[in-house]
Amino acid sequence: MTPGFLGGVALLAALVLSLVGLVLAGLSWWAQDRRYLEAARRVAPVAFLSAAVSFGALEWALLTHDFSVRYVALHHSLKDPLWVTLVTPWAALEGSILLWGTLQAMYTWLVSRRVQVQGSATAGRTLLLDPWRAPVALGVLFATQVFFFAVMVFVAHPFDAVPNPPADGRGTNPLLQNHWMMAVHPVLMYLGFVGLSVPFAYAVAAMVARRYQSWIFETRWWTLVAWGFLTAAIFAGKWWSYEILGWGGYWAWDPVENASIIPWLLATAFLHTTQVQERRGMFKPWNFAYITLAFAATVFGTFLTRSGVVQSVHAFGDGPVGSLFLAFLLGVLALGLGLLSKVSGEVRDAGEVRWRTREGALLAGSLLFGTMAFVVVIGTVWPLVVEALSGAKVSIGAPFFNQVSAPLGVAALLLMGVGPVLPWRNTGGEIRRNLVVLGVALAAGTAAGLVLGLTLGVALAVGLFVYNLAAVALMVGQGVRERSRALGIPGGRAFLELASSSRRRFGSHVVHVGFALAALAIAFSQTYRFEESKTLRLGQSWQTAGVEMTLRNVGVEDQGNRQSVYARVEVRGLDRRGLWADGTYTTRLNFYPQMGNQGLHAPDLKYTLYNDYYLILQAFDTERGQWATLRLVVTPLVLWLWVAGAVMALGTLYILWPSPAPQRQQAPGGAPA
Repeated sequence: MTPGFLGGVALLAALVLSLVGLVLAGLSWWAQDRRYLEAARRVAPVAFLSAAVSFGALEWALLTHDFSVRYVALHHSLKDPLWVTLVTPWAALEGSILLWGTLQAMYTWLVSRRVQVQGSATAGRTLLLDPWRAPVALGVLFATQVFFFAVMVFVAHPFDAVPNPPADGRGTNPLLQNHWMMAVHPVLMYLGFVGLSVPFAYAVAAMVARRYQSWIFETRWWTLVAWGFLTAAIFAGKWWSYEILGWGGYWAWDPVENASIIPWLLATAFLHTTQVQERRGMFKPWNFAYITLAFAATVFGTFLTRSGVVQSVHAFGDGPVGSLFLAFLLGVLALGLGLLSKVSGEVRDAGEVRWRTREGALLAGSLLFGTMAFVVVIGTVWPLVVEALSGAKVSIGAPFFNQVSAPLGVAALLLMGVGPVLPWRNTGGEIRRNLVVLGVALAAGTAAGLVLGLTLGVALAVGLFVYNLAAVALMVGQGVRERSRALGIPGGRAFLELASSSRRRFGSHVVHVGFALAALAIAFSQTYRFEESKTLRLGQSWQTAGVEMTLRNVGVEDQGNRQSVYARVEVRGLDRRGLWADGTYTTRLNFYPQMGNQGLHAPDLKYTLYNDYYLILQAFDTERGQWATLRLVVTPLVLWLWVAGAVMALGTLYILWPSPAPQRQQAPGGAPA
């Protein structure tokens, strides 16, 4: 048996099983017969197993250099390192769709395990999907699987055969070979994209079954999982861009970068308004709309990445699937928004929102994130619309997005601090005192920044960071004091117990601190970035930005899958700020057979607590290796951007981590606490 035959059979089986699951789920809903639902549940793991076998067969073909498989011949080479071979399945169109389909089948299987076929709709402390909505939710997930597997079977088959297999293939996309982060970033992104299909399926089921409240509780965990993966993927993509593309930045508002952040913004808006529906039963229409748009945005992002409609370093494929993804995108929007319009009269909010309350702050925050998503969509698609209608090429660059995102970001940071300290429904004296404390923190932090000579914008970022730290301290301090008084226990013990029992609250505090830290790092790095270029001969020194650089060597290395030209530079700090840059830097230009004479940058950089020292080889003496043109980029606080991403990911993980079973405690004197 060959990998191509096994993969093709398993892929066809996955499509057939997904169709069977879809039909069984539909029969269960139409006939209200739970036996069909149980059958659909049993199909889900088998479909996932078939998809996993197909994905494994593609890995098998790559690892055994089976160039009779067209995908292997086009995207693999005998010279590729092992880790590159392992990540090649998502290096191009067919393999990335196979990854999506496999992950979709995995999520469908996981959801099927939470379906309650008989008995109560709850088991212990775990909410399960009841039989009234389960057929619809599983049907939506199976239908999504059918789309992806059908695309692979009929249009973009990853196991097409090569009549006369070559002795060697073309090799993997060089951008995927140039940094190990590309083994991580695409998988995280797809886990987030596919994960949003689950809350979308729950929302559709809730609208079909006209049960508009409980789906919010059931889908919260799934949404946080998808949001956490998207957050990690966005920061991983920034890191990859920073360390590889050789421009010294981490975000350029590239169309495909934009496509990754749009679902994140909409999912963030959804997570905020769900809190109000959980607490007060309000904002049902907002939540149905947000989750529909968030999942549709993931399809939109895949459409941009794989259709070839935009030119981007992130767009790793083009092919005949663009129109299919566009049709699927329109179908998702028609299903979600069409159902919402049908039930709009039943989900309309009856209560009134007071803006000086927590629900008002949460709604305002969600509107900010939603507005930002809308702006990014318009800025991304407008050049495509103009070109389609008139043939003229226009571009909307980073200045437009920065001018819009900066004030929206400031407003979001303000709401992020004040929102949690506001009560539900009304305000009181203690809240007014908290607001005074927050105002003082904001003013003091901003004033301190101005005294240190920072620009007004960066000083405001410092003030907002201090302001958000103060908000977290107020909330945690209040909870600890109340618990300590009620149980008569020390403050330290009260803090540990509260952190353990209130993971959602404490995890959200951690995420907010990470978000504020990221905003601070972005403000510093965007404002005080310094760069300069110079051509040096061997042994020549260059003093700039508080460091002295001496070119020691220019050479060439054959690394098997590529030729690497390197420049070795000694760096010595001339003042206290540049002291930590000391060391030997080796910056490279990597040349791959697929790219001819065009090199890919591999900068060398050193992270410090304040500045990053980022050295790029721009040009070199091709004949004798006697000179090189170097560019130095010095950027403050970029290290803290990666720390902020880790903090946000850890905060999300803390929320998702199961809380210990509640224990009954007693206050002094034996009374129940």
